[in-house]
Amino acid sequence: MVEAVSRRTRRTAAMAAALVAASVGVLPTGSAHAATATVRQDFNGDGYGDLAVAAPNATVNGRAKAGYVAVLYGSANGLRTTVKKVYTQDSAGIPGTVEADDRFGSDLVTADLDGDGYSDLQVSADDERWEQGGIAREGSRTVLWGGPGGLTSGKVRPAVGDSPYQSGGGTVTGDFNGDGHQDLLDNGRVEYGPFGRGGQPAGTTGAQLVDGDLDLVRVVAGDVDGDGITDLVTLARSFDADDEGNRGEHLNFLRGSRHGLRPLVVLRDAQGERIRPGHTLALGDVNGDRREDIVMGHGRLRFLYGTASGPADSVAPRTITQDTPGMPGADEAGDVLGYDLAVGDINGDGYGDVLAGDPYEDLGTVQQAGAFVVVPGGPDGPTGAGGRLLAQNSADVPGTVEKDDRFGENVHLVDADGDGRAEPVVAAVGEDARAGGVWVFRSGSAGVTAKGSFAFGAGTLGTVASGARLGDRFPR
Repeated sequence: MVEAVSRRTRRTAAMAAALVAASVGVLPTGSAHAATATVRQDFNGDGYGDLAVAAPNATVNGRAKAGYVAVLYGSANGLRTTVKKVYTQDSAGIPGTVEADDRFGSDLVTADLDGDGYSDLQVSADDERWEQGGIAREGSRTVLWGGPGGLTSGKVRPAVGDSPYQSGGGTVTGDFNGDGHQDLLDNGRVEYGPFGRGGQPAGTTGAQLVDGDLDLVRVVAGDVDGDGITDLVTLARSFDADDEGNRGEHLNFLRGSRHGLRPLVVLRDAQGERIRPGHTLALGDVNGDRREDIVMGHGRLRFLYGTASGPADSVAPRTITQDTPGMPGADEAGDVLGYDLAVGDINGDGYGDVLAGDPYEDLGTVQQAGAFVVVPGGPDGPTGAGGRLLAQNSADVPGTVEKDDRFGENVHLVDADGDGRAEPVVAAVGEDARAGGVWVFRSGSAGVTAKGSFAFGAGTLGTVASGARLGDRFPR
């Protein structure tokens, strides 16, 4: 997604230098390089990326699964645990009331919704029950508005239509009609910006995200054809398995245009066969051609490159596993390389690098301890060369390897120090009996480094640890 250009010269320069193209990035029209995207999450407008992370299962004020969102603010020295804030539905300026089972933080999305130059944060509470217009609703969407002081106030967004369900459903952001305003795709609706401070969009329209009676699994947004307008890629799967237990999978493309999203196209190869995706998707320019590419994960990494006409008609011949030359580790049964994915320029060379979580990686005899791998991009796309694996038993990484930590279950990228390189952020939702935790790494010209990395959890945030699963959600 593209944040509005600030009036601040310093902020504009920092934002134009940063590549943070994880799963929902979209490039500005006329950018100098497709691997140059704006900082997507700068809540206080100082030019440094900020980090939001949710614990929707956390106990708040004695109420189980009420949920919270924590924000760490960036600086010239990166993210700091001393500059943080925890948001609940009891926080000053945030509407609502803390209730058991609301799961505030079920989904997070960042964009400059009102066009004031500050990133805003939409927080879903998928299980909250409320009423509007005499209709019982399930699921709420609260916008926390950005400003010079960061996220200081919020507004529950009004319900749209007669549907009782009002949150989730694959929420992503982007400029789907190329008018310069950020839009939301939320639960099968396109809501056009700019948004009013009451949370209402400038207009809405429906969008068909799947072909036929299929289950929507993933939605990612980015500029696949390089025209400066956000496109959508969706992953759908059959509800029912066949006699052999297989569920047909479809990869779909919706092109953005001046008239909004065009009708869905099922992606097929040159022989007319459906392209088989993985279970996870991300978008980013991994080969430097000014177009975002589709990265598919879940046990292996595959690539469908962007072209001027949309996604290519064939998957790139190179498939990356941990047995690929240059890749660390080994491809073992039970590993799920790419369980979660993000794409951004970690080493500052202008090519998107792939951040791939592998939470089911066994380390020695410790089962499902977890790890993550960074795979560099290049002019021919990622090859596996230069791959780097880090886990809690790596030098300079805080913490201890434990069974079922699932380090790497969720991954994220943010340029928190404004140096034009994206820093990996990794969650271990199983840490300390599902209290969860978040690890922040540094980046440099050689890529990711564990030196200077740090971790934080409930103790740092002053929240309840038990069963919180901190790191369950990062923004999209």
